[in-house]
Amino acid sequence: MAAAKKAVLGPLVGAVDQGTSSTRFLVFNSKTAQLLSHHQVEIKQEFPREGWVEQDPNEILHSVCECVEKTCEKLGQLNIDISNIKAIGVSNQRETTVVWDKLIGEPFYNAVVCSWMGKPNIVKMSVLPKLVYKFHTIQSKYQQGF
Repeated sequence: MAAAKKAVLGPLVGAVDQGTSSTRFLVFNSKTAQLLSHHQVEIKQEFPREGWVEQDPNEILHSVCECVEKTCEKLGQLNIDISNIKAIGVSNQRETTVVWDKLIGEPFYNAVVCSWMGKPNIVKMSVLPKLVYKFHTIQSKYQQGF
């Protein structure tokens, strides 16, 4: 039996939307703006102290990979050729900081999320101590050889 012919819809545009609560990947027909497929994965948040939010950087990275993979699988089931994806845009957590070890490609610590929660004055007072604490923790672990 001959393989089903892939539909030529294109060019296609992908979008990674990596937010503080979830990651999603969407693929659109660039000529019609029709959403062809998407996949979304929730992201866990940790609250080590009041007003602090952290996330596992590896979980964030894996969620992006999973969303892209699952969306492409769905496109394949629709007989849409993924080679027609000509561009991918990325929207990320601009307010989140991660420090990576460039030698081993692993994060030193969790991602530190700046959580606004509608209270900018509290955020201004809490962000700097949070980052100083995190970097001090990283420095201590680094000096101790993890």
